[in-house]
Amino acid sequence: MGKAFADMLPYTMGLIVSPFPVVAVIALLVSANGRAKALLFALTWLVMSWVVLIALIALLGALGAGGHARPAWLGWLALVIGVLLLAAAAVGIRRAVRRTDGAAPEPPRWIAAMDTMTPPKIVAVAALLIVANPVNLASLAGGAIAASGEPLPAGQQAVVAAVFVVIGSLGVLTPYATALGEGGQGRLAWMRGWLIRHNGALTLLLILVFALLFLAKGLRGLLG
Repeated sequence: MGKAFADMLPYTMGLIVSPFPVVAVIALLVSANGRAKALLFALTWLVMSWVVLIALIALLGALGAGGHARPAWLGWLALVIGVLLLAAAAVGIRRAVRRTDGAAPEPPRWIAAMDTMTPPKIVAVAALLIVANPVNLASLAGGAIAASGEPLPAGQQAVVAAVFVVIGSLGVLTPYATALGEGGQGRLAWMRGWLIRHNGALTLLLILVFALLFLAKGLRGLLG
């Protein structure tokens, strides 16, 4: 179990550093009844991450990718994911180069609406940020591929997946610590602005890192 988790650990970075979930938590914290709303978001984020990760591990196991005998198609799958991520990074870099106005990026409309969202909508946004964000999906896919390399029973898979998503959720829990003490609101506002301004660069960096991780894993699987 320890080896499986060690192989999974690098992929937690995509969940930890993903900017918009953190921005969403900040927007909720500064709203009315903000701590309860932000906690609901964070719990949904954690549970949804765990469910998706377990589902991916189970799917890989059902397809014969579980255990030490690694099928060749798993290496090809990792290579394809790596190439797709590289292509996404190239598109993002091209768009960034074309942007010449120097204007600060506007936050998505759903961020501005977070403080008025009802609990069901907060749950929906948290879930969508897991399944609709390529960086988060790549993190979970990488974790699932790494976990499938060890023939673990279902119970241990669930534990490893739980530890993975708890570590991956450190990013969405950070605003809680930031809000504590005097000047917490100011720190949250600064963090929100910084993450929105640098969202593009952070996302591109994560995509490039994960592209290299998947390419390396795919090549090791095919050549090793």
